[in-house]
Amino acid sequence: MLPSLPTYSYSKKNKSLQSATRAFSLVELLIAVAIFSVVSIAIYATFSSGLAVLRRIKSIDLTQQRILLKTERLSRELREQPACRKQLFLGDKTKISFCAYIDYFPSRLTYYFDSSANALRRAADKLNEIIKEDGSLDPEFKSPPVIYLPNVKEVRFSYLYLDLGKDAYLWVDQWKNDYLPLAIKFIIFTEKQNYETTVYNPRT
Repeated sequence: MLPSLPTYSYSKKNKSLQSATRAFSLVELLIAVAIFSVVSIAIYATFSSGLAVLRRIKSIDLTQQRILLKTERLSRELREQPACRKQLFLGDKTKISFCAYIDYFPSRLTYYFDSSANALRRAADKLNEIIKEDGSLDPEFKSPPVIYLPNVKEVRFSYLYLDLGKDAYLWVDQWKNDYLPLAIKFIIFTEKQNYETTVYNPRT
């Protein structure tokens, strides 16, 4: 008959194994908490910085977006100017007039810099209201000019043409010819930034 083994040795081994298991689980828990904390801090920092950048962009870009939208509208009107029987295109350094359809009606569209108001103004006059009996155009506005862009320091227009004598493309600050320039460049100066746009005339 085999002698019986003492039972206390098994109980001690079980307790040591249980304590080892509990200690290992605690280490894993601490590691998991540490990793979760690091990841949470990184996500919060990224989210916080993103919100700060978004707030800064919103506060800055509202003005920039408005100017960009206005310059894009002016560029589109210059590109899409129709062929008018009466030549309406005139321009100098701070003012430009050209033919355009306003509410599907042929009109003279004028943009000019108002130094007294520090603004770019816009006036739209229907052709039937500015053509005189002798066929000439009335230079006065029939509709009151409105502020197109406020807080403008300066506006400059220039006009591109081909000088056949010099065989070169040149920019001038005034245009009174009976034909359209090859391109129109305008620069809008503001306190923080300057916006330069060149519009090539598809009809030349």
